[in-house]
Amino acid sequence: MCGISGIIDLKDRTDKSWRVDRVGKMNAKLKHRGPDDQKQLDFDQCSLAVSRLAIIDLEAGNQPIFNEDGTICVFFNGEIYNHPELREELQAKGHQFKTQTDTEVLVHLYEEMGTNLCNELRGMFAFIIYDQKEQRFFMGRDPWGEKPFYYHMSDGVFSFSSEMNSLLQNERIPRKVDPQSVQYFLRSGFIPEPETLLQKVYSLQPGHQMVLNANGLTIEKFFEVDYTPNKDLKSLEDCVEYIRPILQNTIKSTMRSDVPVGAFLSGGIDSSTVVVNMQKFSDKPVDTFTVKFQDEHYDESPVARAVAEKAGTNHHEITVPNKGFTEELFWTILDHTGQPFPDTSAIPTYYVSKEIKKHVSVALSGDGGDEMFAGYKIFQWYQKIQNIKRVPKPIRQAGHAFYSTLGMIPGFNDSSKIRQITKGLRFSMYESKEIPNIIQELMSKDDVSKLFKPGLLHDFEKYHSFWDEAQDFSTLRQIMYHRLRYNLPLGMSVKVDRMSMAHSLEVRSPYLDPDIFRATASLPDEFMIANGFGKQVTRTMSKDDLPPESFSHPKTGFALPLHKYQNEEYVALANKLFTKDNPMSELIDLKTLNGVKELGLGAKKDTAQLSVYRAGLRLWALMALFGWAERYQVEV
Repeated sequence: MCGISGIIDLKDRTDKSWRVDRVGKMNAKLKHRGPDDQKQLDFDQCSLAVSRLAIIDLEAGNQPIFNEDGTICVFFNGEIYNHPELREELQAKGHQFKTQTDTEVLVHLYEEMGTNLCNELRGMFAFIIYDQKEQRFFMGRDPWGEKPFYYHMSDGVFSFSSEMNSLLQNERIPRKVDPQSVQYFLRSGFIPEPETLLQKVYSLQPGHQMVLNANGLTIEKFFEVDYTPNKDLKSLEDCVEYIRPILQNTIKSTMRSDVPVGAFLSGGIDSSTVVVNMQKFSDKPVDTFTVKFQDEHYDESPVARAVAEKAGTNHHEITVPNKGFTEELFWTILDHTGQPFPDTSAIPTYYVSKEIKKHVSVALSGDGGDEMFAGYKIFQWYQKIQNIKRVPKPIRQAGHAFYSTLGMIPGFNDSSKIRQITKGLRFSMYESKEIPNIIQELMSKDDVSKLFKPGLLHDFEKYHSFWDEAQDFSTLRQIMYHRLRYNLPLGMSVKVDRMSMAHSLEVRSPYLDPDIFRATASLPDEFMIANGFGKQVTRTMSKDDLPPESFSHPKTGFALPLHKYQNEEYVALANKLFTKDNPMSELIDLKTLNGVKELGLGAKKDTAQLSVYRAGLRLWALMALFGWAERYQVEV
């Protein structure tokens, strides 16, 4: 695991000192991603750098790594889990290796396959290969965006980095805000890639690759999704027996490391399944780690403890206090995410990563299990809304009007059930292509229009691109595809990568392995969800390995109860950020913003209009946005 950065000058200007200096600064900002070795190479046309976290071949594996004649080199961030198998194939074809690293496989695979290599890789990756003979730069990013790759190009100069904070050390890159991207952030908390919050600063989309040469920059997709059902799977038991060996082999391959390996253990079925299988493959107790919340409604640590006891792991608990917010942590998270990040689970992820690093340098997680095995309740919610759409629209409109009115009457205005019914009916009024985003929106379009100053509101067409790709899938697979292509890379992958790498910890997610995805993508829909519970395949597969409470307790997630986390320092920060001196005040109406702030700080119980969680989350997202604008000194 590493951080990579560089500047490529296609015009090959005489003065090279400017890029040499800037890349040095960019690489220095990535030291937390790779504290074991930092290297920069300055060629005639480019300066490229890497900060290495040593995981495999600790002594000989420093980057960059060259081919036999020194004409091709690679700067790599990630892990290739099938590198031993690829190495064996390449050696059989005559390629000579100098190290045991997965990084070196990329060089020889490029020699063998050129720009067709990405689909051969099982793992997480972002890399750049410099082919000096062809004067070509080849870059790729893994299918689910586990590893980041930001870039900017102007006047023949291409700059890139693993993190936004590092990229912007090249001060020639303007920090001009894109107002449309701000609105996307307010609607959902994310900005559809390749865009970012800054104009002309982009993120290479997951499952895509780029070639840069004298002709310019070309981008293409290398990873495609196929949800064709496997007709040989005729029962749930068939599915379990089909998935089990693939998952076990994947977990075993992701445990490959020359440093100690541990695991996140939330108590949920996904991480628990990973842990019990890890323990089967380990000759000593695996170190497992969980977060303990003081609020028992959010705390899964007792379940995690039961899993650890049954599996026989060496278990650790990290407590996150309700009143533990600090402004310092707020700025630290922004420094690492590089853009405002609304998911409050970044905070416990930061804490648990810090603790895990004291024991191991690699940790496996259960991330991606919900996406692959249909675990999220939102998948069922989406299907229900699509079914509601079959009811004649006038009836739905009348029902919405009735429940909206009912929700304002004393005795009913604190009903979460009425809120859910009202939302479901409202969502059913939208076109199908809009529903995947509407059902998980941070703020409604009306909310955003009130926040934005007059004349600045844009449409939200970029949300619909995934629908265009998914509309021929089954109803279940439509929403699953949306989560895979949108929420996974922009939410979970960002959180896990940035918070873990802040502490030089490598996190591996077996469920995101391409082999696992292709296998789960072929499972017939009827075996994914039953009796209101998703993940039927993993539930059945793990029923003998996990304690009963793993299956009976409600899914709580990893987010913080913000309304109990808002101490004096939290309130003071919100007041300090929301001022006319902040660049975002050029776009956002401060009077409306203060209303959102008061509601976010004052809400103590759910109502028929808004949950406490949602009120707090909106405030947190706006604090992150205004904090980002201040921290990164952006222009509006």
